[in-house]
Amino acid sequence: MRTTNGALDRAADRLMALGSASYGDERERAVFMAATTFGYMVTTYVSIAVALVAALFGQLLLPVVVLLLVGLPSWSAIWYSGRRGVDVTELAFRAEPRIKRTVGALTFGGFALVLAALAVTVFTGHGLLELPALDTSGALGSMVKGGVVGGAGGLLVAAVAMAVQNHRRTRGGAPAQEDTPEED
Repeated sequence: MRTTNGALDRAADRLMALGSASYGDERERAVFMAATTFGYMVTTYVSIAVALVAALFGQLLLPVVVLLLVGLPSWSAIWYSGRRGVDVTELAFRAEPRIKRTVGALTFGGFALVLAALAVTVFTGHGLLELPALDTSGALGSMVKGGVVGGAGGLLVAAVAMAVQNHRRTRGGAPAQEDTPEED
């Protein structure tokens, strides 16, 4: 294992800003890292399910892109850890056999199902399920359009609210977390 401080290592360190107060103390950092791992695992399984559904409907490119993207966090973690002298693969092999079986079955089984559905599409020219055409002229189309516009508006409002809240906290306008009264 190499432990260097090349340009990519410095870029990764700047990206993560591990010295930032946003990581909290040692306990908060440990909880945050565990929560991040939990989020990564949930994202992995949901992404495999999304890729499977897309493949069942005969999509070819979307499932491949989703599976490649779901691997990116894992590959990044392996690279980052390896550059700091930690062998993630060796750590994974320390897991209890039940955990290794479950994760392996869900991950590799999911990939196998996606590949099987893709193979059906490639060899038959259509997916296992037919994707219905969406009529965007009626009430359903209006609801879909409204949902897209409303979602975009909600995203904008949330971004502005977070920016204002962050600005207030940095300027001392909001009480610090330890100053806020606790509710019973």
